[in-house]
Amino acid sequence: MADELVGDYDVRPISLRRMMTIDGLDAVTPGHRTYGLVELDVTLAQARITALQQAGEQVTLFAFVVACIAKALGEQPELNAIRSARRIYRFTDVDVSLAIEVDTPDGPHPYQYALRRAQTKGALDIHAEIAAARARHAAHEAIGSESRRFEAAMRWMLWLPRFMRVALLRLTTRFPLVVKRWTGTTFVTSVGKFARMPGFVIPFAAGPMAVSFALGSVVDKPVLRGGELRNHAFLAMTVIVNHDLVDGGPAARFVARLQALIEGAVGL
Repeated sequence: MADELVGDYDVRPISLRRMMTIDGLDAVTPGHRTYGLVELDVTLAQARITALQQAGEQVTLFAFVVACIAKALGEQPELNAIRSARRIYRFTDVDVSLAIEVDTPDGPHPYQYALRRAQTKGALDIHAEIAAARARHAAHEAIGSESRRFEAAMRWMLWLPRFMRVALLRLTTRFPLVVKRWTGTTFVTSVGKFARMPGFVIPFAAGPMAVSFALGSVVDKPVLRGGELRNHAFLAMTVIVNHDLVDGGPAARFVARLQALIEGAVGL
């Protein structure tokens, strides 16, 4: 009777990569977050990206948005910051932590990749760097020094009890220079490339960074401009601001600047 109620099933061990993710999420501190749900008109950006692709260039909307985020953060270093107890470290270089999904023996898995000095790079450069990271993984190499160091450390730490692993990881978040070396100064994730549906992504966002981002889908919406009703493409973006480091005024000015960069297709 019990077998009929349970039905067929299988049991699989939790992979090293999944355990790394679980331990890392448990290690970071919650902080005090403010979430901004922003819709950005990317009609002009998409048109220019399409023109570049037709001309033979390799570029995506994601790479362009990351370039705009990095440029805006480079202009406002108060948001390119990491907290350490009673001190705030503000950095000149914007290092963007990305989750690059690659195929593994355990199935698709996001690998962490730190895009260094992203404020100096354009959309084409960023797309090329992400593609090169995927190619390195396909060639059975580490996609970046960060993933190689972190996975090597986790293989060693898995011999420790879980509470000790989490405690050690939490300890590292108290050192901004270590955080920057391992994960960068901000984080950008995207689910829009996996599904086209309206709505915002509310990710797990914690740790000592001042700001992070989650990109949703691009959907068409009617817009009345100049007396004419036309469809425009809008990107759903969630901006997560650490209120321990950033007040509302600077955060609002940053989002306004980011909107101007993206909607103006600056750099394309």
